[in-house]
Amino acid sequence: MNIPRIMRGCSANDSCCSSHSHSAWVLKMIVSGLLLFLFAGFAQAKPFKTSSRQQGIEVSISMSTTSVRVAEPFTVTYELISPSEEKLVWPAVADRLGPFDVIDSQDFFEIPVDSGRMWKRVLTLESIQSGDLEVPSLAVNIVSSDSKGVQAEPVKAINIAAQPVTVTSVLEGRADPSQFRDIQSVVDVEVPAENTSAWTIWGFTSLGVISLACIAFVIVAVRSRSITPEKWVLKQLDALSERVAENPADTHHQLTELTDMTKHFLDLQYDLPASQQTTHELLQMLADRDLGATHVRDELSNVLSLADEVKFAGLDLSVDELQTAIQTVRQIVTELSKPLVPATAIPEVS
Repeated sequence: MNIPRIMRGCSANDSCCSSHSHSAWVLKMIVSGLLLFLFAGFAQAKPFKTSSRQQGIEVSISMSTTSVRVAEPFTVTYELISPSEEKLVWPAVADRLGPFDVIDSQDFFEIPVDSGRMWKRVLTLESIQSGDLEVPSLAVNIVSSDSKGVQAEPVKAINIAAQPVTVTSVLEGRADPSQFRDIQSVVDVEVPAENTSAWTIWGFTSLGVISLACIAFVIVAVRSRSITPEKWVLKQLDALSERVAENPADTHHQLTELTDMTKHFLDLQYDLPASQQTTHELLQMLADRDLGATHVRDELSNVLSLADEVKFAGLDLSVDELQTAIQTVRQIVTELSKPLVPATAIPEVS
C-alpha cells in the first residue's frame, strides 16, 4: 500500500483522482488526532505574526520573539505585497530605531509572487534598556512605477504600526543572597519504591512508536507537495513566454520580469542576495563560490548584460530576441539545479 499516495487521496496510477477516498480521510483524521494529543500539553506560543491590508497592500509583520533580555538580538521582518504596477520605497535605515540599536538590515525589492510583487525588510535589533518597549512605526511610500529614484514624490504611504517588545534585565529573577540559610546536616529520607505497571510501559512505548510513524507520514506528504526553486521559475518562464507571444509590444517590461525571476531563483537556490547585486557583482559572487560551470555563467552574463543595455542604453529588443533570452534562462536554471559534485568525487587522471 502506498501510504503517501493514500494521504494525498490519489489512485494507484500516476494522476491524482478527482476526489479523496474514504480511507485517505480516515488516515488523515487519525494522524491529526494523534498530533493534537501529542502537543496538547505544550504551552501555546505567543502570536508573533500580524497581518493587515492597507490601500490594496498586504502587510505582514513577523517577530522572532516578543520577549528578550538586555542586549539579546531579535529580528523583525516586514513583508509588503503590492500590485505589479505599484512601487514601494522603504525609509532609510539608521543606526538606531527608537530604543533599539540596529545590528543588521536587509532589504529585498520586487520579489515576484502570485498576487504581484513582494517588498521585504529584515531588521536585527537589540536594546540595553529594559522594560516594555516598542519597535517604532514605519511609513513606506508608494510611488509611481515609472519613478527612477527613491526621491520620487510619493503617491500615498503605508503606515506600519509599532510592535511591542518586553526587554528584561539579566538580574531579574535571581535569588536574594541575603536570604540564604546555612547548610544543615544531611538527613536520610527513605525513598518509596514505585511499582511500574507493565501496561504503562507498553502504553508509552506504543504511543511513541505511533507518534514517530505519524510524523514520518506527514513529512513524506509535505515533501511530496513542496515546490523546488527550479519548478517555480520554470513555471514562471512558461507564463512569461505566453505573455510575450500575446503582447509583443511590451518587451522592455517583460525583459525586466525575466531578470527579476532569474535573480529570485538564485536567491532561493543558493541563499544569495542576488536581487540586490549588480550584474558584475552577481557574476563575481557566483565565480568566487564556484557555482555553475564557466559556460553557464557566461550565458547568464549575456542575458543580464542584454537587460542592462535595454534598461540603461535604450536598446530595442525584438520578440525573437526576448524568446531566445527566455530559452537561455531555462537552460541556465536546469544546469544550476543539478546537484553539486564535491571536488573529492572527481577521479584523478594519471
